[in-house]
Amino acid sequence: MNKSLVLASLIWFSANTFAVERREGNISNLLANIIASMPGENSYAFVVPTTGQQDTFALVTNAILNGHYDHADSIAGSLGYIVYEWYDTGQNGDRYYILMEPEADRVNGVKKGWGTFMFRPENTNNAIIEVPHPLHDYNTWRVGLSAYRYLRVQYFIMAGTHRYANGTEPRPADVAHNSENMFHTVHQCVSPYSQHSLQIHGFSRSDYPDVVLSNGTATPPQILSILAKNISDQGFTVGVYDGVNYSAYGATTNIQGQWSRSMGYSFMHMELERYIRESIIQYNKILVALDTTFYISTSLEFQIGTEPLNTCSLSQNYPNPCNPTTSIKAFLPHAGYARLMIYDQLGRRIITLANSNLHAGNQVFVWAGNDEFGNPVSSGTYYCLFQFEHQKQIKKMILIR
Repeated sequence: MNKSLVLASLIWFSANTFAVERREGNISNLLANIIASMPGENSYAFVVPTTGQQDTFALVTNAILNGHYDHADSIAGSLGYIVYEWYDTGQNGDRYYILMEPEADRVNGVKKGWGTFMFRPENTNNAIIEVPHPLHDYNTWRVGLSAYRYLRVQYFIMAGTHRYANGTEPRPADVAHNSENMFHTVHQCVSPYSQHSLQIHGFSRSDYPDVVLSNGTATPPQILSILAKNISDQGFTVGVYDGVNYSAYGATTNIQGQWSRSMGYSFMHMELERYIRESIIQYNKILVALDTTFYISTSLEFQIGTEPLNTCSLSQNYPNPCNPTTSIKAFLPHAGYARLMIYDQLGRRIITLANSNLHAGNQVFVWAGNDEFGNPVSSGTYYCLFQFEHQKQIKKMILIR
């Protein structure tokens, strides 16, 4: 055979065999179908992966993280998985790469139960939302997906079966309490790229507050206190595990938490009462608190300097540094509801300068270096957050007195 023809055939084969399949649809519907197809309690349908399979799954994940989607897809196929380029019609056409079983959204389509994993190719809020018990902890997958969309988080990890799919002891399908699963493998791969991971769980206990937070240790970091306050501001009771209080949900045995701490990574564990998970109104309030905490407190330095994702814009304040008065200009592509707020370095809201419907075009706001009550704030670094519809822009400001 002609060598040039062979070469051309190989090029065609590579290009057409390993191209990532493109799909579109509402991710919420996709995950709902996956949940409906998941093996239930005592089904013994969870396939415990071998060490070699976990290593290969790590190769797939790292290929996705490095933007080699076609290569990731070709490797995933050897494990019975596939990589889709997915456009989310339920979220303004947002693009994700989804690593999943090819027929997991069909009846009896889950063959291994290793889970579903989503990656945003664009730089957004570099955090991980994790749902380890999507069947056992009612509606945590909806809360997790809503957080992933609303916060524009980079990574979403969801387990693939009931936590007791293979029994209660030693419960190998309980991905939060053992490391022989792809959930933990992907957690290990994406954590170095993330400023923090948030694992969402559900509980129901009348003698506990509505929400329990933990990092799995008796010395919770300051960020948990900030998150607790922001959740409390939304009308919920909140507890933080400190080695004594709320020990039933302290997450001390959580494998992802143990590994993250050993590597110096941030890990947060959130338990939500059922009434919160049942109501979109209630868990949307949790999202607002997470938005304030994640976006302002932990992702500020990552977000600053990135290009605007959409058409609204926030200009750098002038003068900057300021002493104390400064002007802030924002642009709206059309009339609509907007908010402009100033936060300190701990993620605490200092003052709201706008919270209403605004006309299209340029808007100018003036901050006099004071808080909501008119009290002057101290010198330091502050952050201006501008929100318009689903868009957000942020700028760092320096106040010198």
